[in-house]
Amino acid sequence: MTFFNNILKNSFAKSVLLVTGGTAFAQLLNIVLSPIITRIYLPEEYGVVTLYTSILGFLTIISSLKYEHGIAIAESDKKAINVLVLSIIILFIFVGIVTLILVLTERLIRREFNFEYSYLIPIGIFATGLYKIFMQWSFRKKSFKSISKTKVTQSIFSNTTKIGLGLLNFGPIGLILGNIVGGSSGVRTLSLPLTKYNRELFREVNKKRIMWSAKRYIKFPVFLAPSQLLNAAGVQLPIFFLTFMYGNQLVGFYGLAYTIVSLPMFLIGNSVGDVFYGEAASIGKSNPKKLMNLSRKLFRKLSFLGTFPLVILVLFGPELFSIAFGPNWYEAGAYARILSVLVYARLIFMPISRVFEVYEKQKEVLVLDCIRVVLVLIVFVISMEMSLDSYWTVALYSIVMSLIYFLTFAFAQKIIRDEIKKTNHIL
Repeated sequence: MTFFNNILKNSFAKSVLLVTGGTAFAQLLNIVLSPIITRIYLPEEYGVVTLYTSILGFLTIISSLKYEHGIAIAESDKKAINVLVLSIIILFIFVGIVTLILVLTERLIRREFNFEYSYLIPIGIFATGLYKIFMQWSFRKKSFKSISKTKVTQSIFSNTTKIGLGLLNFGPIGLILGNIVGGSSGVRTLSLPLTKYNRELFREVNKKRIMWSAKRYIKFPVFLAPSQLLNAAGVQLPIFFLTFMYGNQLVGFYGLAYTIVSLPMFLIGNSVGDVFYGEAASIGKSNPKKLMNLSRKLFRKLSFLGTFPLVILVLFGPELFSIAFGPNWYEAGAYARILSVLVYARLIFMPISRVFEVYEKQKEVLVLDCIRVVLVLIVFVISMEMSLDSYWTVALYSIVMSLIYFLTFAFAQKIIRDEIKKTNHIL
């Protein structure tokens, strides 16, 4: 009881709990409603939306060139509103450029990826980009309750739209429209406090201040945007290659398998990582030896925690997916069996990698991201050259990603050991 009372008294802890709670509930809702959606849509239709969300996930990283991150940290509301307007202007320009490129390459995309819904990509980018911009304003105003609320409403609107349009036989466009409706449903909630109750702030916007904002926060597009784009490439590239090599049906199986298998581990890993980061931030520089002991204890506990679901998926993955999502999705369980190794490696190795942030090792993180992208590219080049089937390709990808997670963990341990040596040397 004392532990929970301390959390409730700590405003920061309550804020974190509020946001993560809303996200967790939304993700849980996605899992609960997935068996309904998978019985309405075919695997190849699910493959189309998997490709769509991957394209969106890749492009929205740079839709405002990361200028939106300047909104929350601006010195005053007058400066923040100019950064917000700058972000929206860049978003409009970016959407326009993407639209033009898609018009010119529409036939190529249709032929090589069997994707007929390019015209919906700009709409998705705009809706998601706008949500991210106003979410940063909400962070600035500490409107964590509003953010948590939008996470839940996004899940509700997205899933109900998918189910409704699926019952009306809309096909894959129903899944895509569900994503768009979900992505845009939180914009009004987050923007209303500004557009309705603080409208006078827009009088502070002018060309000179917008240009000043662009110069003031230039590090975001120069350093943060490329780094996060590289990080996203390592995650999204497999979807593009798998679609190109094996088609939409395979990507549908892969997409469902990856989503379902990684979601619980992702929530646990992120939560543990956040707690570890908080502890590392407080003792990392003053007592790295204690941090080393904590990291090893955490590694052992996570290894134990993840073993049971790993064994269950490896032994019964196809059967479980067939029961939960319908007989059409038996093969997704086979891919879940393979991907479970990757997800397990991420669970036990990645939370401890938060020490890179504590010791300001951004350069090393960038190097690791580059290595990851190169290795992923090599995996798919080898698969194409050797004409490997989809199972071998996904297995090779899982092995390589697990190796990268291990290298990241080993590097994090080395950083802590180096800090221990520095501390001993000072003493």
